[in-house]
Amino acid sequence: MTHIQYPLSYLLLFFGAILFAQTETTSEQDIHDFFERHYEQLNQNLQQKQYDRNIQLIKKLETESLYQQLDCYRQGKLLHKIGVSHYLLNQETEAILYFKDKVVPIWKNCEQVPPSEKANTIYNIGICYQYLNDLEAAKPYIDQALYIFENDPKYPLSQLALKYHGIGKFYQNLSDAFRSELYYKNAANLYKKQSESKEREFQAYNDLIAMNNDFKDHIKAKKYINQALLINTNYPTSISKLNLAWVYLNAGNTYLGLQEYNNAKQMINHSLKLLNDKNEPFYYAIALEIMALIYADEEKFKLAENNLLKSLELRKQIVEKGESKLSLVHAYENLSDILIRKGDLTTANQYLNKAFDILVPIVDFDQDHVPIIRTAKALDDEHLIRLIELKVQTFKAQHKTSGDIGYLKKALYTQHKIDSVINKSLISFQFEQSKLDFLNLKFEHYDQAVEDALTLYQVTDDPFYLKEAYFFSSRTKAIVLQYELNQVNALQSNVPANMIAKEKELRQEMHMQEALLTEAIEENRDSLLQTYSKAQYALDNYIKEIEQKEPTYFKEKYAFTKQLDIEDIQKSLPDDMAVVEYFSSAHTIYSFWITKNDFFPIRIARDAQLKNALHDFVAQCRDPKSEVSVPFSELIFDNLLQQGLAKTTQKINRLCIIPDGELHKLSFEALTDKKNYPNQFLIENYAVSYSYSTALLFRKQHRDKLDTYMGFGSKYSKDLTQKIKARKRFFGDENLAQLSLSQKEIEQGAAIFNGKTFIDTEATLENFLRHSSKADIIHLSLHGLVDVDDPKRSCIIFDDRQEQQEFLLAPRDLYSNRLNANLVLLSACHSASGKIYNGEGVLGMSKSFLLGGAHNILSSLWNASEASSLKITTSFLENIHAAQATDLALHEAKLNYLNNSEPNKRHPYYWANFILLGEIDTHKIYTNSSIWIGLVSAGILLFLLFMIRPLRRIRKRQK
Repeated sequence: MTHIQYPLSYLLLFFGAILFAQTETTSEQDIHDFFERHYEQLNQNLQQKQYDRNIQLIKKLETESLYQQLDCYRQGKLLHKIGVSHYLLNQETEAILYFKDKVVPIWKNCEQVPPSEKANTIYNIGICYQYLNDLEAAKPYIDQALYIFENDPKYPLSQLALKYHGIGKFYQNLSDAFRSELYYKNAANLYKKQSESKEREFQAYNDLIAMNNDFKDHIKAKKYINQALLINTNYPTSISKLNLAWVYLNAGNTYLGLQEYNNAKQMINHSLKLLNDKNEPFYYAIALEIMALIYADEEKFKLAENNLLKSLELRKQIVEKGESKLSLVHAYENLSDILIRKGDLTTANQYLNKAFDILVPIVDFDQDHVPIIRTAKALDDEHLIRLIELKVQTFKAQHKTSGDIGYLKKALYTQHKIDSVINKSLISFQFEQSKLDFLNLKFEHYDQAVEDALTLYQVTDDPFYLKEAYFFSSRTKAIVLQYELNQVNALQSNVPANMIAKEKELRQEMHMQEALLTEAIEENRDSLLQTYSKAQYALDNYIKEIEQKEPTYFKEKYAFTKQLDIEDIQKSLPDDMAVVEYFSSAHTIYSFWITKNDFFPIRIARDAQLKNALHDFVAQCRDPKSEVSVPFSELIFDNLLQQGLAKTTQKINRLCIIPDGELHKLSFEALTDKKNYPNQFLIENYAVSYSYSTALLFRKQHRDKLDTYMGFGSKYSKDLTQKIKARKRFFGDENLAQLSLSQKEIEQGAAIFNGKTFIDTEATLENFLRHSSKADIIHLSLHGLVDVDDPKRSCIIFDDRQEQQEFLLAPRDLYSNRLNANLVLLSACHSASGKIYNGEGVLGMSKSFLLGGAHNILSSLWNASEASSLKITTSFLENIHAAQATDLALHEAKLNYLNNSEPNKRHPYYWANFILLGEIDTHKIYTNSSIWIGLVSAGILLFLLFMIRPLRRIRKRQK
C-alpha cells in the first residue's frame, strides 16, 4: 500500500476546517435550543398566569448574544408572546408597542414567516379593535387578513371556517347584513365538509337566524331554521341540548315576527322541554317572555301576565346570585307593556315605578313618578327611554278612556323627556356610527310625538302644537351630522392650537388601543373594554376641560340642540321658495310646508299603493330600458306635492326638499303632473334642491363668489376591478369600466374658471389631500363605490396606477382633511345614495363631504351616463360662473339638456340622477340666466330709447 505524505500545514488547515464546522453546527444548535427553551417557558408562564415573569425574561434575553442571532421569524414569535403578556397584565400601551412596533416590522420582510401566521397577527389586531369598540379601525385589518387566508392554499379549511364565523359576528355587530350573512354562510359551507364540525355548522345557522331576526328579515330567518333543524335530525348526537334550545328560542322569535303564532308556540315549547328552570334560569326566563309576547299578540293577556310573573321570579333568583338588577328592569318593562295593553293601568304604573326606582336610584321625580332628566343618572339609557315611552302609553290610554285632553298634553310633555335622554346619549357617544345606530333604533319614539302634537293642533287649533309637531320631526333630521359639524367648527374656530393638538392626540390614543385577543382566555376578554374606557375617559375629561376654559366652544358645540324658529326660517327664505320637510312613520308620511308666509302640515297615508308606486318608479328611473309609469308618477306627485302646492298663498318657483326614509331615493324633479302640466317633468316648472335639515340651510357661506376651480379625472388601470375586489370593496362579476370622457369633462370645467386640473396619473389621492383645501369648486369625475350595508366603506376612487400609494378616499379622510369648498361636484358615481338611517338620512359620500367642510354637493342618485354627465355638469358650471344661484344653475342646465336631447335621451336615467344637496342660496334673486340676460337687454334698450329722445329734441332745435 502506498502512503501519501501531507505537509503539516495542510493537515492543520484540514483539522481546523473540521473544528470550524463542528463549532458552526454547535452554534446553530445552540440558537435552536435557545429559542425552543425560552418559547416553551413563555407559553408555560402564560398558562400559569405568571405574565410578569415573561416581561422580566425578555429583558434578560435581549441582552444575550444568542437572542441577537435569532432569525426574524423566531424573534417575532418571542416578542409576540411578550405582547400577549403585557395585554394580560392590563398594560395595553406596552402590548401595542410589541405588536405594532416590534412584531409587525420584524415580520414585514421576513420570508420564513408563513403567510397565514402574518395574517393571524393582522387578524388579531382587528379583533382587538373590535373589542375596544373601535370598529372602523378594525375593518382594514380584518379585510387584509381574510384576503391572505383565502389565498393561502396551505391554510386549513377548518381554520378558515372559524375565521369566517368570527368575521360574520363582527359584521353583525356593525349592522352590515350583507357581509354578515356572506361570511356566516361561508363558514357553514366549510363546516359542512368536515364531519366533526356538525355542531359548529349548526351554530352558524343559528347565528344566521338571529342575525336576520335582528334585521327584521324573518322570511330569510325561517329558511335557516329549516337548515339548522335538518342538521339536528341527521346528526342528533352531535348537537347539545342547550344549542338546540337556543335555536328553538330564535325560531320562536322568527315566527312571532311573522305572526305565525302556532309555529312560534311550538318552537318555544320545544325549548322549554330541553331547558331546566333550575339549571338554565336565564334561558328559561327568555322562553317564558317570548311565549308571553305571543299570548299578548293573541290578546290572551292573562296567560301573558302569568308567564311574565314566572319569568320575573326566575330573574329575581338570578339577581340574588349576582346578576345585574337590569334583569329585573327588563321584566318589569314587559309586565307593564302587557298590562297597558290589557287595560290594567294601575298595576302597570306600579311596575313602572319599581323599574324607575331600580334604573335611576338617585334622582328627583316629577308628580307622575317620571325622572327629571336634567339630574337623572340612569344605569342604562335604552331602558330609561323604554320606560318613559311606556309611561306615555299610560297617559294616552287614559286619554282614550276618559276623553280628557289633559292626558294627551301630559303624553306630549313626557315625550320631550325621551328626546332629552336621546340627546344626552348622542352626546356621550364618541363614534359617529354609535350615534347613528342608537338614533336609528330610537327613531320610533318621535313618530308618536309628531302624531300626538298634530292631534292636539287639530283639536285646539293652537299653533303651539303645530310647532311642537315640527319640533319632533326636525329633531330627527341629520342631528348627528349637525353635532359633528358643530363640534369640528367650534374646535377649529375657538380653541388654541396647542389644545387642538392635544385633543387630536387623545383621540388618536383612543383609536389606537389594541391587544391580542385570540390567545387570551375567555374570562379576560372583558378587560379589553377597560383599555377603551381609559382612553375615552381621558378624552372626555379633556373635552370637558376645553368646555370650561373656552365657553364659546361649549356654546357652539351644542348649538345643534337649539332649533331654528319657524319665523327665522321664513325671514331667510326667498319669496318664491317652499321648503318641504317630510317625516315618514310606519303608516303615515307627514310633510311640513314652509314659505315666506305659510306654515302648515299635510298628512299622507303611507299605504301599500304608494309604497309600491315609489319602489317601482325609482327602479324605472334608474333603468334606461324601462318605461317610466305615468300613473305611478302622478300618484306620487298627487300625494307628496299637489296638496301642498295648492295650499300655498304665493307663487312658488323653487322647492327645497328635505326627504325622509325611502324618499331619499326619489328624484322629485322626474315626477309629472298630468292635470296642470301634461307631458312635462316637475323640473320644467320648478327648480329643485335638497337638504338634510333646515338647520343646514342657512349656514354661513364663506364665499359669495366662486373663483378657484380644481378638477380630478382618471381612466384608471385595467386591473382596477381586481384591486378593489382584493380590498373587499367589490363583489360579484361586475367590472368598473374606464371613464373615457372624464378628462374632457374636467378640462371643460377648468376652461370655464381658468382652473387647475389633475388628469390620469396626476389624479391621485395624495394630490387631492394636498391641494383640495385651496379650492372654491372641487370637481371629481371619478368612480365611486357606495356600500349600503357599511357606509364607512363608501369611497371615491382616485387613479390607481401609482405603486404603493393609497387611491381610495374614505369618509374618515374627509373628516381629518378639512375642505373650504363652497361647491363639490361628484359627477361619475352614485354618491348621493347610501345607507338610509331613520331621520338622519343617507350616509354616503355626499354627507361625508358636507362633514368635511363643503357647503354644497352636486351628486348622483345612481351611476351617471358619461355623455349626459358631460353636458349637464359643463352647463351647470357655466351658469355658476355667470353668478347664478346654485339651484337655479342646475335647473337651467337640466332644462338645456332636455331641450336639446333626442326623445329617447329624455328618460330620467340620463338627467334626473343629479341632485343638489346643501344650502339655500339667498344672495341672488334672479331665476335663470336667460331671464337675467333678457332683463339686462331690456334695460339697455330702455336706456338707449331714453338717450335717443333728447338727441332728437336737440336736432329739432338746431334745425
